[in-house]
Amino acid sequence: MGDALRTFFLGFYLIVIIVTLVRVLPTLGRLGSAERSATGARRYLPALLLPFGFLVPPGVVLLRVGELAASWNPVRLLGLVLGLYAAVILPWAAATLGRFLVPRAVVFPDHTLVVRGPFRLVRHPVYSGDLALWLGATLGTLNVLLLVLWPLYLAGLSAEASAEEELLAAKFGQAYRDYMARVARFVPTLAT
Repeated sequence: MGDALRTFFLGFYLIVIIVTLVRVLPTLGRLGSAERSATGARRYLPALLLPFGFLVPPGVVLLRVGELAASWNPVRLLGLVLGLYAAVILPWAAATLGRFLVPRAVVFPDHTLVVRGPFRLVRHPVYSGDLALWLGATLGTLNVLLLVLWPLYLAGLSAEASAEEELLAAKFGQAYRDYMARVARFVPTLAT
């Protein structure tokens, strides 16, 4: 089971890297037309988070650094479930965001508040999927190194999410604050 899960997560990360290179990074040119964007050190977070989040896990899994030599099939199955969650939420969120999927915290003059699709369940479905993919790879391959590094990625994505939330609250006011009160940040909930 371990080898099959390793292959699954390596393949999934390869797809995520390709989609990021082909779909997300080309939108960097649109950032100049943003109405507002993250400032200070937070403006550089994506430059750190993208390589850390999308290159470290597959590199560690490929090299098998930090893997435990154990079967622990229930833990591995939980990892697979998290990976399948990521396989559903990431493309769904990207399709729902459309042209607003950019690699930095910004709002555009014509920005709309997206609360449909996966955004009904979780405020940051892309980050939720990224975190689930990392944790899924960690559990699926029983990798202690990834488990130790996961909180760093969580902290980085939390800072990026905070920057986005500040921008969206400034743009949409009470409508966004109501949405924040109703829908959790990273863990899906059934919002009312």
